[in-house]
Amino acid sequence: MYGMLLESVQHFIQLEYGEETWLAILESVGYRNTVFRTHHIYPDELIMKLADAAVTLVANGSTRQDFLRFFGRCFVRYFSHYGYEKFIKVCGRYFCDFLTGIDNIHLQMRYMYPKMVSPSMYISHEDAEGVLLHYRTTRNGFCPYLIGQLHQIAHDFYGIQLTVEELTKTPFNKEEGYQFRFRLNFDNRDYMTGRSACNGSLELGRINISSRGSAGTMASEKALASLSSSILMQLFPFTLVFRPDLQIIAVGRQLKQMFPDNALVGQALPDVARVRRPKLLFTWDNLYSLQKVLCEMELLPAIRTAKKNARHLAASKADSNAVANKEAKEENRRLMLQGQLRYLSDWNAMIFLCNPLINNLEDMDGMGLTINDLSLHGHGRDMVMAGWQHNSRLEDMYERAEERSQQLQQTYELQDEWKKRGDKLLYSMIPQSVADTLRSGTDPVDTCQAFESITVLFVELANIDEITATNPMEAVSCMNAVFSCFDNIIDQHNVYKVETVGKVYMVVGGAPETNETHVKDVAMVALSFRDEIDKMVKDTKMSVHIRIGFHTGSAVAGVVGKKMPRYCFFGDTINTAARMQTTSLPGKIHISQNSFCRLHNFNGFVFEMRGTVFVKVQGTDTYTSLRFLDESWFSVLLFSILQLVPHV
Repeated sequence: MYGMLLESVQHFIQLEYGEETWLAILESVGYRNTVFRTHHIYPDELIMKLADAAVTLVANGSTRQDFLRFFGRCFVRYFSHYGYEKFIKVCGRYFCDFLTGIDNIHLQMRYMYPKMVSPSMYISHEDAEGVLLHYRTTRNGFCPYLIGQLHQIAHDFYGIQLTVEELTKTPFNKEEGYQFRFRLNFDNRDYMTGRSACNGSLELGRINISSRGSAGTMASEKALASLSSSILMQLFPFTLVFRPDLQIIAVGRQLKQMFPDNALVGQALPDVARVRRPKLLFTWDNLYSLQKVLCEMELLPAIRTAKKNARHLAASKADSNAVANKEAKEENRRLMLQGQLRYLSDWNAMIFLCNPLINNLEDMDGMGLTINDLSLHGHGRDMVMAGWQHNSRLEDMYERAEERSQQLQQTYELQDEWKKRGDKLLYSMIPQSVADTLRSGTDPVDTCQAFESITVLFVELANIDEITATNPMEAVSCMNAVFSCFDNIIDQHNVYKVETVGKVYMVVGGAPETNETHVKDVAMVALSFRDEIDKMVKDTKMSVHIRIGFHTGSAVAGVVGKKMPRYCFFGDTINTAARMQTTSLPGKIHISQNSFCRLHNFNGFVFEMRGTVFVKVQGTDTYTSLRFLDESWFSVLLFSILQLVPHV
C-alpha cells in the first residue's frame, strides 16, 4: 500500500490520542522514527499491525475491527489535504452514483499511483432502501477499513446515515481474489425517483414521435435504422462485439488493421483477451454485471500465431529471418483497452466501447499505433501529448519529494540517536524514573522521597595516594580501570550508582526503586568488587587495595539544585556507611549491626568478628566503641560483621 494511507492514520492518532501514543505504536510495530512517504510502498500487513498495536496501547476497549474502521474514516478525512475530495464531489449527485463510480476513481488514480493494487466494486441491485455491493480484493481483512470509508463518505459528502450488513464471503480464488457482498442500507429514494423520471421522459419522447402520424413514425424509425454497424465500428475503432457464448462477431476498424485477415472474428474472447480490471472469471454473467463499471481488457499477442505457419510456408529461405523478426516484434505488443460494456438486446450481444490505454509515446510505439489511429472524439491524443510534455517534470518533482522525505527520515533517526545519547548521559546522573518525572514538568523539590530502609555502600581505593605521589598518570589509569570494573559489576545487580568523589565510589540498594532484597544485593556487589580487584591485581600486577563498608537504615533522596543536578542521599545512614568504609581494612568488607541482622534472613553468608574499633558518632565529639568480626573464608560468600558495644 502507498504511504498516503499510513499518513492519514498517523495524523489522526496524533490528533486524537497524542504524539507519545503514536510513537509507542510505531515502536511496537518495528517502525521507530519512520516518516511515512506518500508515494512509497509499504507492506499490506502494516496497517493490521498498527491496529493491533493501537488496541493494546490506546486500551479504550476498541477491537482491531474498530480501529480498522477508524483508519478508513481517517483516510476520507485526510485526503482533502491532497484535493482528492473533488473526485468524490464530481462522482454523482447521489451516493448510489458514487458507489457505481468507485472503480472509475481507482482507475484515474493509477496515473498518480501506478503501483496501486486497488479493489474492485460494483452494484448488482438497487432499491429505495439501499443497494447490494460486491467487493473483490486480493487482500484479506480489509472489509472494516472499507466500511469505515463508506460511512465517512456517506456522512460528509451526501449527508446520509449508512448501515452495512455483510452477507456472504466467497472462498479465495486466484483469478478473482476474495469476494464479499454487502447490503448497504440508506435512503436511496431520491436516486430511484430520478432514474424513474429519466425513464419516463424517454417513454414520453417516444409517444410524442408516434403522435405525429404513422408516416412520421416510419420515417423516424427508418432514419434511426439507417445507422449501420460498419459506421459504429468506424466511430469506435477499437470496439469488440461478442455473443453470450463469448464468441467475437465483430471488431472495430483499427483492430481489423492491427489483426488482419479477421484474426479476431470467430475467436473465443477468453482465448485472445483477459480482463485486467476488475479481476474476475471470464464468464458472460460476470461481464453482464459490469455494465456500469469502467473495464480494462488486454488483447494477447497469441492470437497472431494462427497465421504463422502459413507465413512460414509461403516465405522463402531468403526472407525467413525477416519474417521471424517481424513476428517477434509483434509478439511483444500487448494492447490495453479501457471502456464500457453494454448489452445490445437487438443483437443479443455485448459491445465493448473502448479506447487504447496509453501512458506515453513509447507505449504507443510499442503497440504499433500512431496518433491518427486514435479517435478524434476521445481524449487519447491529448493525454498522450500532454503526458509526453509533462512526464519529465513530474518525474523530477517526484524524485525531489522522495529525496526530501528520505532526508527528513534521516534527520529523525539522527535526532533519535542523539536523544539516546542524551538519555544515557542523563540517566548516568539521575535515575530514569526521577528524570522522566522532571521531564513532565515536576519541580525538583517534589522529587524528594523518604526511604524507610536502604543499604548504602562506600568503597575506597586505599593506597591511591601513594600511587599518585610517585606517578600521577598511573594513578589516573588505575582509578579508571577500577571504577570501570565497578560500573560493569553494578549493571548486573539491582543497585544504583550514586557518584564517585575522588577515590570513593558510592552505591545504594533499595532506592530509587524500592525492594526487599537491597541488603543482599549490596552484599553481592561488595563481594564482586573484592573478588574482581583481587583478580585484577593478580592478572595486571596492579598495586591497588580497596576498603569496603556498608550500612542499612533510613534516608531521604532527591534532586537538589538547578545547575549540574545530582540525585543525592541525606541522613545518618549515609554518614554511618561512610564510617564503616573508613574504619574498614584493605581487602575487607565492613558492615554494621543493622546490615548484619538483615543479612541473616538470607542463606549463604558467613561472618566473623574483629577487634574493638572506635567510630565517631555524627554530631557529637564522643566515640562509640564498636567491636567488629574479622573476615576469613568459610564458604563461597563471606562477610565481616559489626557488633555495637557501649563506650567505656
